[in-house]
Amino acid sequence: MASLRSRLTAAVMVPLLALAVTFGGITCWMIQRSGAATSDRILVGSVRLLSRATDTEDAVRDKVLPLAVHLLQRRSAPVTHYSIWDGAELIAGERGLVPPPLYDTRTGRATQRLPAASFPRTYRNTPLTGGYVDPRDADGVVQPGYLRDGMLGGKPVRIATEIRRLHRNGHAVVVQVADFVDDRWAYQQTYFLRVLGAGVLIAMTAVLLFYWAITWGLRPFASLTGQIETARREPPPQFRLALEEDAPREARLLAGSFNALLARTERAVDSLKQFTANASHQMRTPLAVVRVHLDVLERYGPASPRGAAALEDIGNAVLSLERLLLQLIALARTEEQGIAEDATFDLAAVAADLVASRIDQPGSDGLDIGFEAPDHGALLARGHPILAAEMIGNLFDNAVRYNRPGGAVTVRVLHRAGRARIEVEDDGPGIAPQDRERVFERFYRARSESGAGGSGPPGSGLGLSIVRALAERMGAQVRLEPGTDGRGVLASIDFAAPPSPDDRNDEHAIDARPEAQQFALATAC
Repeated sequence: MASLRSRLTAAVMVPLLALAVTFGGITCWMIQRSGAATSDRILVGSVRLLSRATDTEDAVRDKVLPLAVHLLQRRSAPVTHYSIWDGAELIAGERGLVPPPLYDTRTGRATQRLPAASFPRTYRNTPLTGGYVDPRDADGVVQPGYLRDGMLGGKPVRIATEIRRLHRNGHAVVVQVADFVDDRWAYQQTYFLRVLGAGVLIAMTAVLLFYWAITWGLRPFASLTGQIETARREPPPQFRLALEEDAPREARLLAGSFNALLARTERAVDSLKQFTANASHQMRTPLAVVRVHLDVLERYGPASPRGAAALEDIGNAVLSLERLLLQLIALARTEEQGIAEDATFDLAAVAADLVASRIDQPGSDGLDIGFEAPDHGALLARGHPILAAEMIGNLFDNAVRYNRPGGAVTVRVLHRAGRARIEVEDDGPGIAPQDRERVFERFYRARSESGAGGSGPPGSGLGLSIVRALAERMGAQVRLEPGTDGRGVLASIDFAAPPSPDDRNDEHAIDARPEAQQFALATAC
């Protein structure tokens, strides 16, 4: 299995090598074109030099012509292949380099005139006359120097040809200089090999440099992989990935997501363990009640007074067991799931709907239930409306259940110090000061402020635990204080202020309603 380092190196080097091959091909093509143009320039220049040397007096020509041929010799072409024909007579050079078809050897005349050889203009762009800088040198030129392909000694050659009428006798002579094509190719091939060698060297260096650079860049991810491998062999109690201070942002995001996933998994496992322990501990009493009263029913029958009382107790036990299970599930889901804090809702509307739906619930008969809300409309708070209703509902149920006969329950919606606040106040026996924090613990049943304990209404001891857990998820604060004139309990929740318009953007605006609805369905089913 290929490593990430090898895959990245291949991903980088394949296009780089493709570019290198393309660049090398373009370079070789330019070398070939440049080399061919240079050789053609040399051929044309050579034929013009021999043509000027030929058009001299006989005494001078015999000395100048060998000197001109000697000047044409170079490293790439140590032997100059040339010929000078006057009609059918070879004046100098190689007999195998015959005149071109446009030259009639019988009459010594050119049958047609071809355009002179041309090359790309240079930056100086000097004007020429018949291929010569000095117009006097072009005097007598019948056919300016041009290029053609031919054969010499059975091998392909490139030939430069010029026809000039001699001043001394008026004869039109053909001057030719040839260059073997395979010599040109051999000369160009040396440069092709140099380009290839340079490309291979650059490619090898690039592979090493890229491999080192990718290894350095992936070092944080290699560290993460090593930590995970070590933890897989020897699992620690609480494993978390750790990175250096200068680790890149991508590695930090990966480590943070992995650690968050581990934390959530651990939280879910702990919640499951706690749920199992709590359920097995709290369900024993109602199940024992049901089992005992089932024995009574079997012994006395449902028509007997004892059987009727047993049926009533069984119904109460089932209701208690149902409420206990719902609260355990709610508490477990609250611990397992993180709740977003950037959604807003109208606290006044949520509280009003909840009070209206529970004003006729069992146990509220004879109680004075009131609701107070500001007159200026909506009161926005940060959080989820369904989860906020769950918290307010638990506080309202406690105020009703633990109140005195003929007592009062008041629900208030306030705006304090820029934050939305809900208060649920009753005038019942209250909670002893030493128990006002402990009531948020699971299954803790508080004594009343008057000192009575153990004789209150039945309950699971989970309602306030759920309220605090939900409040922590939404950034809210829950407090229990004495009521008016020191009577009863004043339970309050201060919700976080809603985000300002500048803080809202499309990237972070998360609609948490599906998660909240899932939570509500789990607690209501």
